Amino acid sequence: MKKSVLAALLFAFATTAALAQAPAQKARTTQSAPPTVEQRADEITAGMVKNLRLSPKQAAELKEVNRSSMKFAEEARKKHRDNPPKLAQQMDMISQTRLSQIKDILTEQQFAQYQSRREEKMGVPREARSNPAQSQSQQYDNNY
Repeated sequence: MKKSVLAALLFAFATTAALAQAPAQKARTTQSAPPTVEQRADEITAGMVKNLRLSPKQAAELKEVNRSSMKFAEEARKKHRDNPPKLAQQMDMISQTRLSQIKDILTEQQFAQYQSRREEKMGVPREARSNPAQSQSQQYDNNY
């Protein structure tokens, strides 16, 4: 009786240990290549289409804006790898240009929604977010 219980416990521990190690080994052997610039831009565009309810025309225009800005950012990273201040300046310029182009494509409501989500992802505190309509109404309420 003791031998059969001991054998059952030994079998249970052995199978548990074998199963616990199998996924880790499999994960190490199947590493996929990082997404390309185009794939990342397409993923960003797909998220914008979903969250902002874009028209097909807006989606096509944003796809091009996202792809070109991602391409410029990648080139800037390669070119200014050894000069962080210059890279930061270049990335800021690319970001501002992209934001301006996005603002031209989206409606006011879509852009406000985009900006709100963007600031939320960046970790901007609610009080500091740039929603002019909301901040004006809060100022009005606070003053009167």
